Amino acid sequence: MEVMVVIFIVIGIGIYFLNVVGHEAKIKRQIESMGGRLLSYERRNFFSGIGPFHVVGRGRMVYRIDYEVNGVMKEGWVRFGSLFGPDWRL
Repeated sequence: MEVMVVIFIVIGIGIYFLNVVGHEAKIKRQIESMGGRLLSYERRNFFSGIGPFHVVGRGRMVYRIDYEVNGVMKEGWVRFGSLFGPDWRL
């Protein structure tokens, strides 16, 4: 029984990290598709400010993005975890 709990915890942690890596790749692709370059991104939570999003439910992740397009530094936001795909605010 204890072994099963450990297995489920390990699987849950693995899925979480795969999600984070997938989000990074999606953010980078989106910025590059606009002709930009990703400078940095940071996962945000309710207590550190969730940008333009008023509601962030369970299982959703919000990232603040710094990027550059044509030499101009910009800030954007994205929320992952909705039924309709990422919600980009670039």
